[in-house]
Amino acid sequence: MTSVQLDRRVSTLETRVTDIEDVHSETLYQLTRGGAGCRIETGRLIDHADSVSRAFTLIMERLGITPIPFPPVTRATEAEIDAALDANY
Repeated sequence: MTSVQLDRRVSTLETRVTDIEDVHSETLYQLTRGGAGCRIETGRLIDHADSVSRAFTLIMERLGITPIPFPPVTRATEAEIDAALDANY
């Protein structure tokens, strides 16, 4: 192989590597955005579920019904997340 052929092949490989790096970076960005969005939405759902359970408790008390205890919904701890990831991989 001549020097010109090697230069052409290296140039082609550099272009492919750059394309792969760009796609990889975009994918990581999209995953990070998606994860952040899920955390925000989950937090909102947890807050809403807790307010609904408090509302049901108040309604039952006003109707003279013994309230059913609703356990509070909590966010996952770092240990729970790590355990779930370890169990799947």
